[in-house]
Amino acid sequence: MSSPGDATGAPTPPFELLADASHRLATAGVVHALGASGLLHAHGLAAHVGDWDVTVEGERAAIEPLVADLAPRFVGSSGVHADSKLVLHDGQVELILNFALVTAGGVARMPTIVAGEWRGIPLGALEVWAAAYMLLERSAKADLVFARLQATGADPAALARLLAEPLPAALATRLSRLSAQRPDGGTAPSDSVDDRRTPRP
Repeated sequence: MSSPGDATGAPTPPFELLADASHRLATAGVVHALGASGLLHAHGLAAHVGDWDVTVEGERAAIEPLVADLAPRFVGSSGVHADSKLVLHDGQVELILNFALVTAGGVARMPTIVAGEWRGIPLGALEVWAAAYMLLERSAKADLVFARLQATGADPAALARLLAEPLPAALATRLSRLSAQRPDGGTAPSDSVDDRRTPRP
């Protein structure tokens, strides 16, 4: 989730780098999803993407061979991050392995929940990133995501998974208050994707 910047002034790193990484993971049957600023960009909530962050469910021993020819740089857990990363293409793509953050109550896993698709790339759940941004103390981005979820309705299953983690009380309360109702009053089924939340290519 670093922002190395782009000397060309482009709003995002090259998309083909993300597509290649996603294809390798998908071919190996690895659950993964675009997150962070890339996810916000896909939802129209951010114009600039510093790097493509992809959360991955899997251990280093299983994932690293899939990208070995790209000379991945391994970054272990540190600070608030209880996860690890494989950094590709000089930081333009980061594979976050078993995304998890340290809280006062312990380690809170931020599950990779696929909640849509953008240009063929699996998208992470906004609910997860609302929680992650609060834990990372990135309040402006957290507020953006919470506002979108309040407008579209949150996925009860995603909320339940997050609320089972050792979250700070303020975050747990904020997640609990998210409406699981669509703006039209209907209830969005937990196993479906609301069309208003799914970016189109």
